[in-house]
Amino acid sequence: MTPAEAVALCVHGESLWHRLGLSALGVGWEERDGVARRTGDAAVVFLGAMTLDASATAAQLDAAVRGLSGRVMVRDSFAVLDLAPLGWRRWRMHPWMLREPAPVAEPRVEGLEVRPVTTSDEVRLFERTIFAAADGDPDWAPAGSVHPAPQTLHVPGLTLFLAWLDGEPVGTALAAVDARVVQVSAVSVMEPARRRGVGTALTAACVALHPGLPAVLDSTDLGHGVYRGLGFGDVGESVLWERPAA
Repeated sequence: MTPAEAVALCVHGESLWHRLGLSALGVGWEERDGVARRTGDAAVVFLGAMTLDASATAAQLDAAVRGLSGRVMVRDSFAVLDLAPLGWRRWRMHPWMLREPAPVAEPRVEGLEVRPVTTSDEVRLFERTIFAAADGDPDWAPAGSVHPAPQTLHVPGLTLFLAWLDGEPVGTALAAVDARVVQVSAVSVMEPARRRGVGTALTAACVALHPGLPAVLDSTDLGHGVYRGLGFGDVGESVLWERPAA
């Protein structure tokens, strides 16, 4: 796989996850003219738009989110655009990472169990856990605003995982899968449970759904070492841009 093909697969995976995740909320995600965009308002964890092609322009990305309210994030998937003249603030750079198809060893951690979410109550617990792990507040956003129950359970290709340590929920991850790729997202671990192998186990569970497919993700600084330890490698960079709420 060439570097350009690897980045294209990462971009496809990110767009796939948004299409599946937003579908549970009844919000559309459309791909057109080198840009993907959501068609209605949603929590800021969902991008307002992202570039699908390196030739897409800053003006196209800006235009794609007109009409969306509140704080909006967009992704320059190829790290080539400058949205500052259009009123955007550069927020963060994330590396794209890819793991070639191969079996994955799921780590054994004493007292840890990682299992798929299968009930509405577990969907609600997943959402509260990821909010608490990311922001310290399990009620950071209204219940069901990111992962509504039971709708999320019925999205083909979307699997949520909860990690339990000594019987307590401590982490989350999700996998969005199609015929081309496993997209790993939402890997999050509560601060007291970090550096104990939880993030590794969650990521491995996503990859293990379809080890014969390449797995992709965009990495934060916190998770980068975890992913490299599982065989993911950097293949490119993307930039997140923010438009604050008016």
